Amino acid sequence: MPAPPIRLEIAQEAIARVEALLRQGYVPKGHGGGKSAVEAAAQQAAEDGWVRSPNTFTGRLDSAKRLYGLEPDATLYRPSRPQQPTPRLQIYDAPPPEPQHSMPRGEPVSVLVIPDRHNDPRHPHRLAVSTWLARLGSERRPKVVVDLGDSITMDSCSRHDKNDTLKGRMKPSIKADLDNHLASLQAFERGRDADWKPRRIKTRGNHEQRLWAFENEHPENDGSHTNIYSEQLLQFGWQERPFGEFAYVEGVAFTHTPINGMGRPMGGKTSTHRAGAMLTAPLVHGHTHQLQIFNDAKMGPQERISVIQAGCALPWGEYEHYAAVGPGGWWWGCLMLTCWAGQITDVEAISMLTLERRFSDGTGDLAA
Repeated sequence: MPAPPIRLEIAQEAIARVEALLRQGYVPKGHGGGKSAVEAAAQQAAEDGWVRSPNTFTGRLDSAKRLYGLEPDATLYRPSRPQQPTPRLQIYDAPPPEPQHSMPRGEPVSVLVIPDRHNDPRHPHRLAVSTWLARLGSERRPKVVVDLGDSITMDSCSRHDKNDTLKGRMKPSIKADLDNHLASLQAFERGRDADWKPRRIKTRGNHEQRLWAFENEHPENDGSHTNIYSEQLLQFGWQERPFGEFAYVEGVAFTHTPINGMGRPMGGKTSTHRAGAMLTAPLVHGHTHQLQIFNDAKMGPQERISVIQAGCALPWGEYEHYAAVGPGGWWWGCLMLTCWAGQITDVEAISMLTLERRFSDGTGDLAA
């Protein structure tokens, strides 16, 4: 019988080194939130000469599990937080935790978030917003741009007003809506510097989804309109996720609106709290046209789940017709985020007033 690659006592020492760091506050492997206990133990073992390299240490851990069934006890992990010592004659300041325990791993990723623009062929002035957003991106150079959906209103396929009603006869045609969609993509390109080439992601909104609903109800049109819409996005380098699905950037989720257990969009004043209770990753979404930032406190390596409603990107102060009366509370602008190791570490809200003041050329925004 061949000799085992490592002796039992060596396997036990490798496990003990990892468990010692778990007690110090390093997270279990795969939990996020900073350097793991395995990574820290591997680096420490290489530095003190117990192994030749960190890879050798992880190899010994693999052999310990395979040959002897030994694994580090993840239940030994305790979050590294300042703890007040038990008082004796006087109270001393608690020592701060080691900063490397909580530092995110990897590199931060900057993201330009574009909420609901509601471009409409009956409101051509809204196209200028896309140009302003591209000029902001060209100046700030985020690595990723996320369009949260409802970039077009698609009233041609609206089921709220039947076609045989007076309002229904005032709806634009599907061709007019698709031409307007193409114009909005061209407006963004008009403001984009040629050497700024971000990854472009779109999460389909309920207004774009109207086109799919229309074809479902009129199967003779299957693909005739949705293919044109999709080809327009692909022509300008946009990748779209279907309505309700999440797109992830550095562990942070983006979608048009979170969907509840009944398959319906989540809304209402407490929607961020309800979404935070169900999510396992931070989420940025649109749909409500309001700006809200909520952190749902958690216990464990992931201490919070952030939920952000991103407002809307209509011109400042402009409401859609259905919100002409009743509660408002809309916010108009865009967000610049930093996503890092499954967390949203920075949030900058840039109002449409600032965008227009900084990046508008007046009537030149809509020039061909």
